[in-house]
Formats: sequence, structure tokens, C-alpha cells
Amino acid sequence: MKAVQYDLGGVTTAVEALDKSQSAWNAELAPMYAKVLDGFTLIPDHKIVIRSDNKNPIGVVGDRYTPLQNSFAYSWFDTICAQHNAAYNKCYVIDGGHKIILEASVNGPITIRKGDEPFRQIRLINTFDGSYPFTAQFSVWRMICKNGMMGWSSENKVRVHHTKNGEVHASEALRILAAGMAYFTKFEEQCKVLANKILDKEMVEVFLTKCFGKEGGTRQKNLRNKVVELYEAGKGTGQGTAYDLYNGYIEWIDHFRSADAETRLANAVLGANPLKEAAFDAITSLVK
Repeated sequence: MKAVQYDLGGVTTAVEALDKSQSAWNAELAPMYAKVLDGFTLIPDHKIVIRSDNKNPIGVVGDRYTPLQNSFAYSWFDTICAQHNAAYNKCYVIDGGHKIILEASVNGPITIRKGDEPFRQIRLINTFDGSYPFTAQFSVWRMICKNGMMGWSSENKVRVHHTKNGEVHASEALRILAAGMAYFTKFEEQCKVLANKILDKEMVEVFLTKCFGKEGGTRQKNLRNKVVELYEAGKGTGQGTAYDLYNGYIEWIDHFRSADAETRLANAVLGANPLKEAAFDAITSLVK
């Protein structure tokens, strides 16, 4: 999975955000053919999704699939921008357009401990490869280490319900915002608990085993050692707490898990979310 990032500069309308990220194209459907010995044959139950601007394929879908265009998918969030101090900051184009993610900050930062004030974010995810329903996902961006923190998988996202013409009512947008604010409050409270829990070596080992499995060969040992290094002396860590260990692991995912810059970016935005969620469950279990 590869990602390209566009900085949006805090615009407050989806039209501006899509224009700045070169994502104001439509998804079009085309027949799908398979190559055979004497030419090509139509595959009747599948279609190819292509971008209208460059005609590149961005997905293969069933014959009943109807694309939700970016212009419809994101415009509902403008209500939140207008009424609740939100703004679009970044857009991530995954694998050439298979997924488009707009990232918006909302209602300012939260405070975990002195000098550590992560920002609340809502990520709006639209896909054209059938891999993900349109989703509003709640995350927290830690400025100190440029890491995207992710909490409970059952609470950090909302599937967005659309009307038949692809629009979302303002009431639905506000419901999503309310769910996000409740999530951010709970996440902030849990992180403060983690930041006040000093760990011993045994607890660190329990966390590493939950994340990586029992220590095995050289590669796995190196991965575990890297996380410990970042826990002890990473960006914004080093205080020996459960919060530091969790962020050491997140820093490894976002900045060290892959050697390829685009893959690291994709991991930071979307690809490694299940790992981050599992790590949050593992670290919170240490403080119960």
C-alpha cells in the first residue's frame, strides 16, 4: 500500500480540499475483460473502476456497485467545519486513488501531560475498491513524535449512512461529531491513566509479547529491541510509563516498520490501524 500526502492548509470546504489534493475527479465504471487464447472475453459480473481524470484503474467491483463520488462523500462535513471549529488539514491518496482520506482537526488539542497536547482528528475515508465502507474514523495526532494514536476499535469509527443520492443530512453529521467528542474524552482520560502508570521490566515484556508474540529469531528480537529503545528514548517518551511504551510502539509503526517512505505514510494513516488498536488494548490491560 502506497500513499501520497497533500497539505490542505486548514480549508473549510470539501470543494477546496478536493481541489488542493487533485481529488476532484469522478469514479467511472467500465466493462471488465479477461484475456483468453483467441482474444478477450467479457466478465459479466465484474466492472473496473477508473478515474475520470487520468483513466487509471482504481478498483474491481461487482456489477451492482455504484461509486460514491468524492464530491458527495465529503460535502456533509462542511456543516461541522462551519459550526464546530473544524478544518481540513490533509488528504491522503492511497494506491493512486483506491482510497481517498480527508483528515480534519476538530475542537483543538487535548492535554495528556505537560508539553504533550495531541490534536483531535476525524478521518473521512472513501474507497473505490470495495475494501472499506465510507467511514468517519476518530484518531489523535501527537505532535511531539508525529504519530497517529488509535484507541478502541469498537468505538473509534462510525459508518456514515447516506441517502439514495449520496448525501448526508446535517443531523447525521452532528451525530458523528457527538460520537467523536465522546470518544476523544474517553481516550484522553485513558491516556492520562497510562501516563501515570510506571512500568517494570516484566510489564514491558508482557506488552511486547502481546504485540509480537514470544521472542523468537533475530528479526523479532531486533523489532522488540527497537520498540524498547523508542520507549526509553523516543520522541516525547522516556518517562517509564505505560503511555511512553504505547507511543514507542506507535513510533515504530509510523516511522520504522517499513523502509519505504510511501508505505510508512500509508501505515501511519490507515494500514496499521488494527496493530495500533491491539496495542492500545494490550497497554490498557496493564493498568487495570
